[in-house]
Amino acid sequence: MLGGVYVDDLIICGPNSQEIKKFKQQMMNLFSMSDLGLLSYYLGMEVQQKPGEITLCQSAYASKIVEQCGMKGCNPTDTPMEQRVKLVSGLKGTEMNVTMYRSIIGSLRYLVNTRSDIAYAVGLASRFMEAPTSEHWAAVKRIVRYISGTLDYGCKYVSGKNAGLKLLGYTDSDHGGDFVHRRSTTGMMFFLGPNLVTWNS
Repeated sequence: MLGGVYVDDLIICGPNSQEIKKFKQQMMNLFSMSDLGLLSYYLGMEVQQKPGEITLCQSAYASKIVEQCGMKGCNPTDTPMEQRVKLVSGLKGTEMNVTMYRSIIGSLRYLVNTRSDIAYAVGLASRFMEAPTSEHWAAVKRIVRYISGTLDYGCKYVSGKNAGLKLLGYTDSDHGGDFVHRRSTTGMMFFLGPNLVTWNS
């Protein structure tokens, strides 16, 4: 059995429903708490539970990001970033509001918790939080336009005999693709059966 705590919210999960029930009763005897039933919303994440299937999504949170950027009703794009785009620092361009840029990037980084499809684009845009220009802001706006058309995207986890426990990973890197510092960018995704369990860029 596992538990997760954030301030006064507690998530309890495990394979044995009777043990969970017993643990909840013990907690209620010790603390003043209420049982809200199956998890449906936690820290901006929407949780949908069906037999043999759990889906995590942040559609409401994603909608807030779109509104925060003043882009509600914008035309969505098919991809979060143009192919082969190379963002660099130190070029002349209209300076952006640093506080606004950092705020949006922070929100996007939290959205990556359920959206592996934007991990690379958000990671790239995150490199320029010190002195963002209009070119960097244009890249962020494209990510937001993509999100506006994919609000319901998330992670689906299935269980059962058909799910399997085979661990499969994918990784790639661009070897020195950063024009300024000559750093490499690496991306990786790992699946347990059909379920995406970890990713990074």
